[in-house]
Amino acid sequence: MVEITKVPIFIQEIFHFQLPNFSEWEKQIKQIVLVEDNKKIHDLSSTPKEQCNVMAQRTAWNSHQRYTSLKLLCDEIRNYLNTFVENAGYDVPEFIIGGCWINWYGKDNYALPHVHGDVVSVVVFIDVEETDAKFFFHADNNFVLVKKEETSTNFSNVKHVEVKNGTVIFFDGSLRHSVSQNTTEKKRITVAMNFVPSYKEKRNEY
Repeated sequence: MVEITKVPIFIQEIFHFQLPNFSEWEKQIKQIVLVEDNKKIHDLSSTPKEQCNVMAQRTAWNSHQRYTSLKLLCDEIRNYLNTFVENAGYDVPEFIIGGCWINWYGKDNYALPHVHGDVVSVVVFIDVEETDAKFFFHADNNFVLVKKEETSTNFSNVKHVEVKNGTVIFFDGSLRHSVSQNTTEKKRITVAMNFVPSYKEKRNEY
């Protein structure tokens, strides 16, 4: 009889908190969406022409360079990330803003499963509570062993994350995620950010 030993090797984590002074940020983000939605009046729009995984309206990926309020929000989020990694003992000396944009989902809009790459991804949920669209993470497992007699665990490759207005989540940008279809008439608004970890000293390559 061969003895087979089970050893867990990977774990994936996400982190979340409530954004202080959320009501003020909410006003500023909604004002940007209002301007972008009325681009014919204001003659101002940063909406990209190319399609991506987000089947909804969005501002340009570098909107923090176009809107002062988004730059300030990125700076505030970065301060929270810096405090977190310092207190938790992570080896990330500095975060550089790699991108920031607003997504707003009208009726029947959604986002296909996608990844952001080698970054720390952040999503700020601005106005989501009155829509039925949900934020999901997707595991990349192609094959999973599940015991026939197992009744307490319902394995799924998809995990729904419960959020409310003002929730901020951050996670490894290689984690696949999506947004389900918004079937309501209510507009769903989020802000997405990518932060690139930067090291002041060169790391050894193994």
